[in-house]
Amino acid sequence: MGQKVHPHSLRLNLVRDWESRWFAKRGYRDYAIEDTEIRRYLFRRFARGDTFGRDRGRDGGIARVEIERAANSIRLTLHTAKPGIIIGRGGRGIDEVRGEIERKTGKAVHINVVEVRVPELEAQLVAESVASQIERRISFKRAVRQAVARSMRAGAKGAKVMCAGRLGGSELSRVDWDKDGRIPLHTLRADIDYGFAEANMTYGHIGIKVWVYRGDVLPAPKVAPPKPAVRPAARPEEGPRVRRVPGLKEIQEAQAREQEAALAEQAESEQAPGPDSSQPAASASDEPATGGAGAPGAPETQS
Repeated sequence: MGQKVHPHSLRLNLVRDWESRWFAKRGYRDYAIEDTEIRRYLFRRFARGDTFGRDRGRDGGIARVEIERAANSIRLTLHTAKPGIIIGRGGRGIDEVRGEIERKTGKAVHINVVEVRVPELEAQLVAESVASQIERRISFKRAVRQAVARSMRAGAKGAKVMCAGRLGGSELSRVDWDKDGRIPLHTLRADIDYGFAEANMTYGHIGIKVWVYRGDVLPAPKVAPPKPAVRPAARPEEGPRVRRVPGLKEIQEAQAREQEAALAEQAESEQAPGPDSSQPAASASDEPATGGAGAPGAPETQS
């Protein structure tokens, strides 16, 4: 499946969006044909060079064209690595393109030009670059190897370039490719860009396919909504207060506690000494004599 399905169509509404965004209950066939003609005109006008003249000065480096439709107007968004060539001096180039498309479609056309900051990560631009080098008789192996290395240096997680045809002018056609990093074609969340271009040679066409893996597109983390602050309910100031009636078990427990407290008080009162149980008084014989003559320590009398 990964080799037969277009990487863009497999990831629509998951990683990529549609390049044509409009809805029509009637006239869908006409609108689809019109979109194809608009794209074909733009790619031919700003191609890297036709088969005969090889006009390299008009190469606009268009990666993709997005089309949006309103009631009676068309909005085009051109993603390009060379916006200066498309806009032209003083904006004359973009005015000519707008007028030509309006004559073809009979509708108002608005064109936005968006610059591609890193062309090494756009598979279509990489394929066009390899095709241009092969047309200039540069070795296809060197062109493929350099394209993969430039994409990896630009920040790609993986890149693959495949060439097929009469490579090097050989009698038999063959396929040659180079790869670096990972190309997870079966991972739907993987952002894989795909591009195709053809090199027009005297001995036939050479097709170039490019896959660029730019990383995974993960869904945004789900943030739980903040919980509202819970405030204690205000106690009503007015109104009768409801008294809670204790149950039978609570009444029995309260009575048991009262009986235990009464028994404890009774035990304490029995152990405490009464007022008549004091120590017996000391006898007179036990008390020392304080006034006798022979008492020790008594003062001597003088005659």
